[in-house]
Amino acid sequence: MKLTRNDRRVLGFLIENGRSSDAEISRELNITPQAVGKIRKKLEEEKIIKGYNTEVDYKRLGINVLAIALFKFTPESRKTLLTEQDINERIKGPNIIRFYRIPEGDVTHIVTYGFRSLEELDNYFHILQTERGHISEIKKLFILSAKSQRKNTDKELIIKVLKETGKEKMARPVPPKKEQHPKPIKKKSLTEIR
Repeated sequence: MKLTRNDRRVLGFLIENGRSSDAEISRELNITPQAVGKIRKKLEEEKIIKGYNTEVDYKRLGINVLAIALFKFTPESRKTLLTEQDINERIKGPNIIRFYRIPEGDVTHIVTYGFRSLEELDNYFHILQTERGHISEIKKLFILSAKSQRKNTDKELIIKVLKETGKEKMARPVPPKKEQHPKPIKKKSLTEIR
């Protein structure tokens, strides 16, 4: 779907301020409240906006351990012909944060998890391997402290894409800020102090 300039502006504003009313957006963007309402409805109907989420600090909620697991579905699972629907049913667990399918290779799926403790993580993966080890094999498991998370948002990416629509640029990492070295302090002689 092609977005108009005002569609992109309203969407960008909602990404930054998801709880804003149509009247607030109207004032900020200088668009009528009716136009904002129509744009919001269109974006929701087209499933560009799937919902309005709250950003949560995992650590403050007691989610202290994150895990990234790289899986490979076993040849045994192919014999039982797991369908996409079967796989989608299996990933509904509350500890699963993100789930990605990879088209081919030694790893077929990447899953991110959240747990309250290492004990909870250990118990989860013990049960997972006991009950489903014949279906999938854990190729690699990365265990991280929730404190190690530095960024958990795609807002900047979405804003960049909205701003660059029609004038796409190749992605580049953000350049580091130039270090500013303090100017050396010139010591004054006793005669300059008096």
